[in-house]
Amino acid sequence: MKKYFLILLVVFACSPDSEEKPLNLLSKEQMVAFLIDSHIEEGKLQTIKIHKDSLKVIFRGLEKELYLNHNIDSEQFIVSYHYYLHEVDELIDIYDAVIDSLSLREKMIKTGQ
Repeated sequence: MKKYFLILLVVFACSPDSEEKPLNLLSKEQMVAFLIDSHIEEGKLQTIKIHKDSLKVIFRGLEKELYLNHNIDSEQFIVSYHYYLHEVDELIDIYDAVIDSLSLREKMIKTGQ
């Protein structure tokens, strides 16, 4: 997933046009919360020893559940993600917050807190 993110980031970052804000744009906080949960679920799946195709099917189900838990739909997330790909500074802020949160959670797990 990281490879795809970097490729998309480079492609859209090179685009000179600024995107107009979509009406159903997720806030940066909503994006952060969804991405944190998504990365956690993806990490859990990476510990399972089954075929990659099966993991993809399982993740699609978990992803639907994530959308429901965050009261968003896949289209809203995709439109928002596409917007933030054009707003590189905001996307960097989003991923800085995701990384900080995941790092803190990892630290708390390691220290038993």
